[in-house]
Amino acid sequence: MDQIEQFQRHDLVWLSHQAWAAVFAQQMQRVPDEMTSFTVQALHRWQQEEWPAVVRRRDIDAADDEVCIGFALVPVNGRKPRIAARVKAQDILEHQPSLALSTVIPFVAPQWQPALKVFNSEGNAVGVRWRVYGSVVFEFLTGQSYVNEQSDIDVLFRPQSQEHLVQGLALLRQFQTQIPLDGEVIFPQSQAVSWKEWLLSDLVLESSQTQRLLVKDNQQVRLVSKLELMQSLSAS
Repeated sequence: MDQIEQFQRHDLVWLSHQAWAAVFAQQMQRVPDEMTSFTVQALHRWQQEEWPAVVRRRDIDAADDEVCIGFALVPVNGRKPRIAARVKAQDILEHQPSLALSTVIPFVAPQWQPALKVFNSEGNAVGVRWRVYGSVVFEFLTGQSYVNEQSDIDVLFRPQSQEHLVQGLALLRQFQTQIPLDGEVIFPQSQAVSWKEWLLSDLVLESSQTQRLLVKDNQQVRLVSKLELMQSLSAS
């Protein structure tokens, strides 16, 4: 199980032939529907282009040596096909965290680039390393059309202390009015919280001891007190 813990939600993984064989075998076991042919063709292209899969939350019945992955296929006819699969950790060729925001800034809509550059620079100044996931990443990696006028730019950061958290949230609060941002704050033990939900909770006249926020980790979704999340970080 130790080798699995290195794989975090939103990480990128590149698959070996053995892993791809497992992906296709799992697809063949599914009940066919009107999207089956499209899905299989899209996955074959994914393999040929050597595009990465994304690590997702673990299935309850996943084996200790399995990594749960997903593919977000290009939107078609208003639908966003999502394919879930499992592969052996030993069959993963390469593994890296989600992309740094600085990597994709030149590829987002021109009207967002100036503000994103400032947002990224101010984050760097206080030690916040923004990373991105979602449609912006898939468009960057595949060159296909995932992003539209309604698309958000999903960003995440991992605070190292309570002060670090406050600094990152302050930047998100400031720039969310200038850029269509969304995303997560990821606390220790891979506990991910919507930063928008956190900012909204700051406006509620309720003690952090009683406030509970929805948390997604690598295995489950649950409610956790805001105080517990804060206490998972060092004070400075």
